[in-house]
Amino acid sequence: MMKLHGFSSSNYYNVPKLAFLEKGIEFEEIQSYTGVSQDYKPEYLDKSPLGKVPALETPEGCISESRAILEYIERAYPQHSLLPETPFGIAKVQELSQFIELYFELVARRLIVNLLTGTQPDAVVLKEVEASLSKSVVALSKLSNFEQFAYGDQFGLADIAAILNLPVVRSVGKKFLGRDPLSEVPGLDDYCMRMEQRPHVQKIRADAAADMPDFMAHLKAIYGL
Repeated sequence: MMKLHGFSSSNYYNVPKLAFLEKGIEFEEIQSYTGVSQDYKPEYLDKSPLGKVPALETPEGCISESRAILEYIERAYPQHSLLPETPFGIAKVQELSQFIELYFELVARRLIVNLLTGTQPDAVVLKEVEASLSKSVVALSKLSNFEQFAYGDQFGLADIAAILNLPVVRSVGKKFLGRDPLSEVPGLDDYCMRMEQRPHVQKIRADAAADMPDFMAHLKAIYGL
C-alpha cells in the first residue's frame, strides 16, 4: 500500500489525499510535519529533498511535490479519472489549477504566519497582497464560471485546486483586508458551498481541524511561534 507523508492541516498534503479519496484508492497516512532537521525526522529528507510535504512512498520509490504526485496518481490509476478526455480539456484544467495556486494561494501565503500568530502584517506586504489578489479576482472569472464544477461537467483536479487553496485567500481577506475578495468572483460562493457538501471534502475538513492543535504545538516547539 502506498504511504502519503504529511499532515492533515496542510492544503498541499490534502491535494493528493483528496485525489486518493475521490478515486477510491487505498493509501496509508504517515504524519510528518514541516521543519525537518537533525532533531526532527532527518530521514524524511530521503523522501522529500527539501523536507516539504507531501511525499508519496510508492513501490518504486518516493515522489515529492503535489503536482508530481497527482500526475503519478492519474497515470498509475486511470480509473475514475480526475481529468477531461481531450488534450485541450486537460490543458484547461491544468491552467486553472496552476492559476489558483500561483496567483491566489501563493500570494495569500505571504500572510500565513501573521494569520497563525495573530500578528499584523507589514503594511507594504499587505498592500502588495491586496493588489495581486484584486487583479487575480478579475482574471479568474475568465477561466471559469463555476456553474457546476470548476471545469467541465465532472469533479476533477481543478476542483481539488479550488477547494484546497482558495480557503487560505478567504481567511487572509477577512482577517487583514476587511473583505472576502473571492465573493467578487461570479458564482464562486455558491460553487464553494456545493463543494463543501461532498463527503470526501467534509472528511478533509474534519481531519484538518483535528490536526490543527498538534500542528500548532509543533510550530511552537520548532520555531517558537
